[in-house]
Amino acid sequence: MDTAARIARLETQLRRQRIALFAMAGIGAAGFVIAATAPAGMIEARAIRVVDAAGKPRILIGAPPPAEGRERTDGQTASIVVLGPDGRDRVILGEEPDPRLAGRSYPRVAGAYGLVLHDAAGSERGAMSWLDNGRGVIALDRSGGDAVAMIVNEQSGFAGFTVNYANPPGKYAEGVRLGTRGDTAWLELEDRDGGQRAKLAVAGDAPPALVVRSKGAPPAP
Repeated sequence: MDTAARIARLETQLRRQRIALFAMAGIGAAGFVIAATAPAGMIEARAIRVVDAAGKPRILIGAPPPAEGRERTDGQTASIVVLGPDGRDRVILGEEPDPRLAGRSYPRVAGAYGLVLHDAAGSERGAMSWLDNGRGVIALDRSGGDAVAMIVNEQSGFAGFTVNYANPPGKYAEGVRLGTRGDTAWLELEDRDGGQRAKLAVAGDAPPALVVRSKGAPPAP
């Protein structure tokens, strides 16, 4: 190899080394900037998807979580979602989406945060929630909707317990209401049509009062 060829080869090697050095310097600078701006010990991500041994998504975390692998497509809220092996929602923790029953979503009365439980078909079957309208609820549901619930209602002042009749989705009929409002404590029984049939109440210093009514009679005061 003559002298000119050797010089050309050396110049080529030097150019390559300069490019590599510049690239390494850029990577180092970027890492320094990230380290300088991100708080120590913090992981920042828009979404996380955890899969099982078969590669199926089972836990989705995000604001909103990833949608791929989840059967429901209208429940994208800031939450942690645990999926069954078929991609159906089983547990949601965080911002609650609209309740889903038998494959159909129904509007929630207000925005809510909490813990929502679902059955194997992906239908909502219970929740512990605080709603933006001032209601706190711990409930267990039948397949058609609310079954039993503990309720605190800041708007009405009611705090107590309700038991509903079994009904189709979207239709509610209370059978038992037990609770307090102000200085009154009462137990009330209603028929499926919403008619009050019996009420036992204590109001302030008054003696306990029991009222029993036939079907269709006016409710107790």
